Amino acid sequence: MLYVLPARDTVIFPGVLVPIFVGRPSTLKAIEIAATAEKRRIFVAAQKNPEEENPGPADVYDVGTVCEMLQMIRMPDGTMKLLLEGKERKRCRAYVLQDSMLTADLVSVPSGYVDNDRLEALRQEVFREFESYVTYHPRLPAELIQPVSAIKDPGLAADMIAAHMTLDVQRKQSLLECFRVDSRLELLLKYLISETEMLKLGREIHSKVQKEIDQNQREYFLREQLKAIQEELKIDDSPEAQDLRDRAAKSELPDYVRSKVESELKRMAKTPSMSPESTVIRNYVEWLLDVPWLKKSEERLDIDAAKKVLDANHYGLKRVKDRLLEYLAVRKLAGKSSRAQILCLVGPPGVGKTSLGKSVAQALGRRFVNFSLGGMRDEAEIRGHRRTYIGALPGRIVQKLKEAGCNNPVMLLDEVDKIGSDFRGDPASALLEVLDPEQNSHFTDHYLEVPVDLSDVLFITTANVSHTIPAPLLDRMDVIELSSYLPEEKYHIAKDHLLPRIYKESGLTKKDAVLSSAALKAVIADYSHESGVRELDRRLSTLFRKIARVALEREERGEAPRKVSIGVKDLAGYLGAPHRPDVRIPREPQTGLSVGLAWTAAGGDVLIIEAVKMPGKGELQLTGNLGKVMQESAMTALGFIKSHWRELTNQAEPKWGGVGLHLHVPEGAIPKDGPSAGITMAISLFSALSGAKYRPGYAMTGEISLRGDVLPIGGLREKTLAAKRYGIYNLFIPEANRADVEDMEPWIKQGVRYVFVSQAAQVFEEALEGGR
Repeated sequence: MLYVLPARDTVIFPGVLVPIFVGRPSTLKAIEIAATAEKRRIFVAAQKNPEEENPGPADVYDVGTVCEMLQMIRMPDGTMKLLLEGKERKRCRAYVLQDSMLTADLVSVPSGYVDNDRLEALRQEVFREFESYVTYHPRLPAELIQPVSAIKDPGLAADMIAAHMTLDVQRKQSLLECFRVDSRLELLLKYLISETEMLKLGREIHSKVQKEIDQNQREYFLREQLKAIQEELKIDDSPEAQDLRDRAAKSELPDYVRSKVESELKRMAKTPSMSPESTVIRNYVEWLLDVPWLKKSEERLDIDAAKKVLDANHYGLKRVKDRLLEYLAVRKLAGKSSRAQILCLVGPPGVGKTSLGKSVAQALGRRFVNFSLGGMRDEAEIRGHRRTYIGALPGRIVQKLKEAGCNNPVMLLDEVDKIGSDFRGDPASALLEVLDPEQNSHFTDHYLEVPVDLSDVLFITTANVSHTIPAPLLDRMDVIELSSYLPEEKYHIAKDHLLPRIYKESGLTKKDAVLSSAALKAVIADYSHESGVRELDRRLSTLFRKIARVALEREERGEAPRKVSIGVKDLAGYLGAPHRPDVRIPREPQTGLSVGLAWTAAGGDVLIIEAVKMPGKGELQLTGNLGKVMQESAMTALGFIKSHWRELTNQAEPKWGGVGLHLHVPEGAIPKDGPSAGITMAISLFSALSGAKYRPGYAMTGEISLRGDVLPIGGLREKTLAAKRYGIYNLFIPEANRADVEDMEPWIKQGVRYVFVSQAAQVFEEALEGGR
């Protein structure tokens, strides 16, 4: 039995001298008792937790080293310094606590049979790796290699090397617990290789960092020398700074901008040229000089010339043209004193909103720039990023001013109805300052940090629908609605605008190919069902590309050129079979069916609504991808019919609990929503329940209430055009929309019979055979 010395963060190997300080009273007492023995030996075992102040049997490792106490020195503070020599590794069978002192019952463990050749090979490999370890270790002297390599005993050599390595307690303890010499050498070799690689990597990192520091110090020294030379020669600026000063002197700048430029150039002169801050300042000053603060393009306010430009570029659109000319007239008479109006052109795709903006710029003699707001979600796209951010830039407004090269361009903001918002901010709120005449004279971009005067910019916005534009933004704009084109208008647009351009693009002339008037009308009627003319443009372009290919093939075969005349019968050969609309308008009386009118971002359209009656439990099944508002309209319509059944039919109420209804709106892949189909669904449901047939040639629109009132709706102009496009000329519309019809252009109302209704019963009376 030997007394135990629990060691903190220390593992002692056999054959190694180790100084150690002892301060615990119980350990000091154990050492004093052990010192009276003949061999003055003590068992040193590492603590599992070095923070433990009073370690017990479970707190120290089972394997330790029997050490001889060579020297004991009492310190003034009451602690003791010991010089220990490791003698033998042993395993403790049991720890016993006696008077707060640990004692250990020890047993020797044989090293086992070892292959001497293998052992020698391991020893040599360990020595080679140890030499590399010492070479890269910053605190181990090279002189250590010689005495260690002179040790012939492999086990003792392994213990000596392990004692000099910088390893944590756990790994040193694992080496101490290896009683077999070959296992100890293998584990030691693994640790040596791992630690040597870490030391190599550390030296490489240190060398690289040191090199960078030396380079930075050298650059700093050279910059200081350059600064001293510049001061001596009275040279204040770098060539780049001087170039910016020259540009600033030649530029027309407001006083507050010139002051900002000079301030930034002084900062730049004091900033090292290789510093990232110098680049940030240079880019900032360049942007300040690029913005056309005081540059204006000469404005031409000639109403007659403007009218000619609008008429030359656009067919029809009389109301829109009149509104634009009124705006120009007020601007000419009132000048700067007139309050700038922000125009918002609202209409379906392809009706000429963007080209109208270009025509306004052309009529005024101003430069034209535009950008799309569709899908924009970051406020910084409008206001810019602050200079503190890497890669910061001004917002799109300032960028477009730079592109225009003047401060009074016509700026078109496209798709204002599709602007978004998220955690990065709300671009619509940023646009409020841009589009408000009271505020935009001092619009502040986050990047420029100085006010930008936008009061001379003519802003025009475009949208497909107005109800999705944020209300505060819509309130600042003067809305001008553009309606869908009628076939007659499309014909003139194609003849006067599209075909001349397509001839030029395809490399053909009228000597090469001619499209008859009847064929052009057939393309409009059968191949392009849309509100605008984009699909018509694509179809005509396809037609003339095919003609150009045929002409070129003839030329390559050596055939004589031949003029191609395209009639109605020839279209299928070039464009395929006619693409007629999927909507099948009923031409004969039918039960459980009605035709409604819809208004979408693409313009007006017709809506077929089907209903069937079947055995059930009083349920109403809705299909066709209907939105919540439309589903509620269907329930409201059915509620009205049930509650007014006797008045509507003069019949007793059926047993609603045994009747099921299914209402379906075809084209189920397309989402549908809105309240204006209420009266249409009521007609379909009533027809299915009563058996009364729906008269063909009628269409309707209107919201319905539970009392049967037909409430007003929007988009009447677009809905009228859609009805005419499908050959329907009898329209039921709410009485409250009478003023909209009176305000409508005569050519839209031509040939249409409007039936103004305020109650659903009036629609039932005329739209269904047999009335009620």
